[in-house]
Amino acid sequence: MQLHGTDIEFSNIRDLLITRASLGDKALLICDGRTLSYAAADEASNRIASSLRELGIAQGDVVATFMYNSIDHAAVWLACIKLGAVFASLNVSLAPDELAYSLDDTSASLIVIDAGLIDVYLKSRNSRNGAGPIEILWRNPLSEEQDEPGEEGEQNVSDRIAAMRPYEELLAGENVVPEVVISPTDPMAIIYTGGSTSMPKGVLVPHMYYLGAALRYKEITQSRADDVHFANSHFFHVGGQQFGLMGPLFCGTTGVMTRWFSVSQYWNIARETGATIIDPIGTMMSALVTLDPTPRDRDHKVRLGIGIASGQVRQAYRQEFERRFGVTLLEVYAMTEVGVLLCSERLDDRREGSCGRTHGWADVRIVDDNETPLAPGETGQILLRPNEPNCFMLEYINKPAETIAAWRNLWYHSGDEGYLDEDGYLYYVGRRAHWIRRGGENISAFEVEKVLTGHAAVVDCGVVGVPAELGEEEVKAYIQLVAEPGQSSPSPQDLVDWCRERLAYFKVPRYIEFVDDFPRTITKQEIARHELRARGIGDCWDSRRDSR
Repeated sequence: MQLHGTDIEFSNIRDLLITRASLGDKALLICDGRTLSYAAADEASNRIASSLRELGIAQGDVVATFMYNSIDHAAVWLACIKLGAVFASLNVSLAPDELAYSLDDTSASLIVIDAGLIDVYLKSRNSRNGAGPIEILWRNPLSEEQDEPGEEGEQNVSDRIAAMRPYEELLAGENVVPEVVISPTDPMAIIYTGGSTSMPKGVLVPHMYYLGAALRYKEITQSRADDVHFANSHFFHVGGQQFGLMGPLFCGTTGVMTRWFSVSQYWNIARETGATIIDPIGTMMSALVTLDPTPRDRDHKVRLGIGIASGQVRQAYRQEFERRFGVTLLEVYAMTEVGVLLCSERLDDRREGSCGRTHGWADVRIVDDNETPLAPGETGQILLRPNEPNCFMLEYINKPAETIAAWRNLWYHSGDEGYLDEDGYLYYVGRRAHWIRRGGENISAFEVEKVLTGHAAVVDCGVVGVPAELGEEEVKAYIQLVAEPGQSSPSPQDLVDWCRERLAYFKVPRYIEFVDDFPRTITKQEIARHELRARGIGDCWDSRRDSR
C-alpha cells in the first residue's frame, strides 16, 4: 500500500503490531519502571483479545479504560486493535458526572478501571443511564495505595469491588490472533476533545489516522533504530497515544511514559531511559526552564523535541530551552480531529514564529467570517483539508450536526485563528473563542497574553472579555507573578503601562487581577478561559477608577 508517496507493508495497526513482534525482547514501552517488550505486547494483546471475545466483546464494540498510564493500559489498547474493538481511554481527572457522561456517550460494552480511581468510578454509577458496561478492575503492582474506601463506607466499596472481574483474568486467554478482517477505514479509537464551550466531543478515528500520523512522525524525527521517545502525555490524549506508543511501534523504537509529568524528575527519567526524543508542550517547557541551572543540564542523549506548542508561551522560553539544554525544538500545528503533526517544522525547514508547513499532507486555507479566502499575511480562521484519504477523523460520535458544521464547504473548520505567509508557512494566532470585541475592534486574547508574559515578573496570564457598560466587552487580565523573596512586584499600573508601549490603545487591559494559579482544562492543562470569563469583573483593579 502507498501512503503519501511511501510504500508501507500494512494497511492497519493490527498487521503492524504482528509484524513488529519479530523485534522480540526490544522494549516497546517503558512506564514507571516496568517494560513491555514487542514480543510481550504481541502475546498479551492476543490473550486479552481472546478473553474480551469470551466476554462477548466483538469487532466494533467499545472498550473503555479509566486508568493512569501503564504497560497494562497499553496492552488493553493493543488487544482492542487485535480484536477490531474501539478503544476509548477516558481522562483520569474526570469528576463522577463527567465520567458518567463519557461512558453513556461511548456506549462502552466493557471498562477497565484503575483501582486508584475506584471511588470516582463508583460515584459515576449514580449518574449513568442503562445497565452499564462489564467492569474489570486493574491494580497497580507497584503501589499499595489503592482501593481506598470512599464516602459510602469501606464495606460498601469493598463489596462493589469484589463484584468486578480482576484484570489478571484477561491475561488467561488463548495466545491466538482473533480472526477478524480489519480495513484501513475501520474505527480504532474514540478520543475526547473540547468541552470549553459545549459538552466534550468524542472523536472517532480509523486505523489510517494512526498510520498517517506515524508516517509523519517518522518523517519529522528522521527516526533511528535506537531512538527512545519520552512522551509527556496520557493515553486519553492523542499526543500520548502517538508519541508514547503508535509512533515508536511504527518505527520499531521505544516509548517512555509516566503516570504524571514531573518537573523535578524530568531530566532524571530522560537520562535513565536514554531518551533521544521529547515533546514538552509549552507549559511544561516553561516549567523546565525555571529550574535552577545545573552542570548536568546537557548531560543527556536528547537530540530533538517535537510538538512543543510554543505558542502557549513566549518565544524567549523556547529559545532559552534550546540554548540551555542543547535540544532542537520543532514546532507543530495539529488537533485531535486531524491527527498529530499535520503541520510542522522539519530539521531542515524551520521559520521562526511559524508552525511550519503541511509538507503535502493537507491543504490550508485562511478565511474571513464569510468563508472568503484571505491573502497571505491576513488573519482569519484556519481551515484544513486532507490530501491523503482517511487520515482525518470519521465523525464526532452521537453529534451529527456538529460533524456537519465542522466540515461545512468540505473543509475542516479548526476554530483557530492564524495566517499564512507567501511561502505557505502557517502562523497560529489564537482560538476564535478567545477573541474579544471592544469598541468595534476585534482583539486577540493570545496577543495581549504574549505581551504580558514578556514582562520578566509575569509567570503566566489569562486574558478574557468581560461585560462593558455600553455593550460589547472590556479587556480583563488575570496575572500570576513570579514569587521570589526580595523581588519587588509590578503594580497593575506598571503592567498597563507595559502594555501601552506595545499594544494599540484598544487592546490594553482595563481590569487587572492578580492570582496565585489558574483553573486549567483537563486534557491539555491550558488555562480555562471560560471559567475566568464566568467570574466577571469582580473586585479588581480598574484603570479608569484606580489609574494614577
